[in-house]
Amino acid sequence: MLPTIQQVLDLDGVRRGEPAVLAGLRNLDRTVRWVHVAGEPRCGELLLVTDSAVPPDGVQWLERVAATGVAGVVVQTAGVVPDELVHAAQRLALPLVRLGTDTGLSQVTEAVLALVAASQVTESRQCEEIHRRFTELTRSGAGASTVVSHAAAMAKCPVVLENTAHQVIAFSPADADLDVLDGWEASSRQIVVSGQTGYDKAGWLVTRVGAGTAEWGRLLIRCPEPATAQVVLAERAADVIALALLAHKDEDPRLQAQHALLTGLVTGDILSAAFAVRARALGVPLDQSVVVAVVVRGRSPHDLATRFGDLLQDLVCLRAAFDDGSLGILLALRPDDDVHGSLVRLAEAVRRRAPVIVATSEPVASAQEARKALLEAQQVAAAAIGGRWDVPYVKLRDLGLHGLMHQLRDDPRVQAHVERELGPLLKPGHTDLIATLRSYVDSGGNKTDAATATNLSRQALYDRLKRVSQLLDADLDSPRVRASLHAALSAHDAIGHG
Repeated sequence: MLPTIQQVLDLDGVRRGEPAVLAGLRNLDRTVRWVHVAGEPRCGELLLVTDSAVPPDGVQWLERVAATGVAGVVVQTAGVVPDELVHAAQRLALPLVRLGTDTGLSQVTEAVLALVAASQVTESRQCEEIHRRFTELTRSGAGASTVVSHAAAMAKCPVVLENTAHQVIAFSPADADLDVLDGWEASSRQIVVSGQTGYDKAGWLVTRVGAGTAEWGRLLIRCPEPATAQVVLAERAADVIALALLAHKDEDPRLQAQHALLTGLVTGDILSAAFAVRARALGVPLDQSVVVAVVVRGRSPHDLATRFGDLLQDLVCLRAAFDDGSLGILLALRPDDDVHGSLVRLAEAVRRRAPVIVATSEPVASAQEARKALLEAQQVAAAAIGGRWDVPYVKLRDLGLHGLMHQLRDDPRVQAHVERELGPLLKPGHTDLIATLRSYVDSGGNKTDAATATNLSRQALYDRLKRVSQLLDADLDSPRVRASLHAALSAHDAIGHG
């Protein structure tokens, strides 16, 4: 990074001249690109003059100097700087420094130029590292979210990727406050720069993301007045993102952002507070809504996302295809909406297109509970798969004992219960006996109903039940025994489908 005026004043050679800041104290963090000893400097340069070099029209001269974008002015004098010059600098918010004669301007120039040169070498190395890093990301086919994360880590500043509708597609805070995204759409529309890359006075370095005449959005870096390396970083990141979007031009970047957001929530990589802010920036205000998680489970997650995408277009929601063959949806309903009616309409529309399980969580009132709701819906979908349900959508309470056992299937005590109760039947060759036992306990011990369910004659059923009773050494006529076996069968099913 180039040195600031404050860093220049802190140099040993400059401090011997006892520099005194007369104006522009708040702008001492301006960067110094070079030093100028005569005439009018260019933008970003530090002007060094003696009192004799200040022309008679000092105020007008200072105004002309400020208009060039000079970083600041240092006046060397054994006396005092005229008040009118100080007042003009204060009005212009221009750093004005009085320097004593104990330090020559040539010494100051040499010290500053050495500092600038060292910074330029460092900046050159930074630019080389930026090019190397983003070349690697290009070769690896990194997605937009990954590129944004790398850009934020290298810039040590928050980075936002937005689409042309000013919705946040990817975001990395770089340890900054999440307030950066508060009211994003409105504040983003006020950030206007010209050209490919520019710096807005609100503190954002902005570069266009696109290819040719096609514009996909903007990459924004929240930083003080940017150095060359940061501009290079922004433009290289934008180039890599454009290539990634071009490679996946048939995929909606907003849906990719939703996928990254929901999967990050499930895995715990994104905390609930950050999730709420980023969801709101995507146009889904969870904190002002009734939130319900829905998981549609089938065999192909990509098929599900494509098949049901149009059904979700008019809903305020986030969605993502999960790896386990399911489509996760986080619905944001208005407080006065009919939650049950909304879920019935969605479930029926989905099930008309494919034979899938539609599982839901209980409604929650805040984004803080969104992860819990999504995990609950995933558990319900996993437990309900393969079952027959006479409800439009399945909730945890619909699963009964089977749902409880699915939740407890990894508990060693439950697994031990299965082995104790069913061990002899779990050996190869007893599949028909397990099916008979399941029908019998499901019928509540009614042998006629069990025979009908298994398509067996009563005598064949009796023979099988007798064989089961012998293998398990259990009285199948006992309601207590049947209840214990029912629990063991439910647990066995849950373990097998876990």
